[in-house]
Amino acid sequence: MALGGTIRGKKTMLRLPTEGDLDAYNRWMADTRVRRAHNIWHEPAMPATWKERFKEVAKEKQAVLWSIEADGKLIGLAFGYMWGLWSGFDLSQLVIDPDRWRKGYGFDVALALHRYLFDYLDLRRSDLELHADNAAALRIADRLGYVEYARGHEVAYRDGAYVDQVRLLMEKETWQERWLGEREYAPLGPGATR
Repeated sequence: MALGGTIRGKKTMLRLPTEGDLDAYNRWMADTRVRRAHNIWHEPAMPATWKERFKEVAKEKQAVLWSIEADGKLIGLAFGYMWGLWSGFDLSQLVIDPDRWRKGYGFDVALALHRYLFDYLDLRRSDLELHADNAAALRIADRLGYVEYARGHEVAYRDGAYVDQVRLLMEKETWQERWLGEREYAPLGPGATR
């Protein structure tokens, strides 16, 4: 994995995954609530297959996978890719255990992750793809400062109907303007590199 480490929010912590996380990953990906809300990152499989997926992610130089904890317990995962010569990040998955929804964990994780991406890694943009009816994820994205830049009509089929897919983008300038008081790392000066 190209990046990783520990990222702390106010309620949550993103950390590198361990083999002990496999059963929970498998359970979430099989949960119909997760499957309805998200694009599925691989189909449910036996934990042994998830071990192989961990190895695949570890080989990808632009991929990163975090497990999410709250109060010392595993509550979710985040997965994404660097792109554009390390100038952007595609947040492919941010899954919170459905039994822990509506506790503010999703926003806390997203805010902490974006502090890391924009303030520490100094990325220029971040994008994500969501089902158009995932109201909770769209609220989080809107609150962070994402804007829609593309829409695929009737992309996903479920519950007897099709649903649109939206692509959202946030630029570093939006992050800096909107989240000035939440900055964990000091902004870099012009032309500075880490």
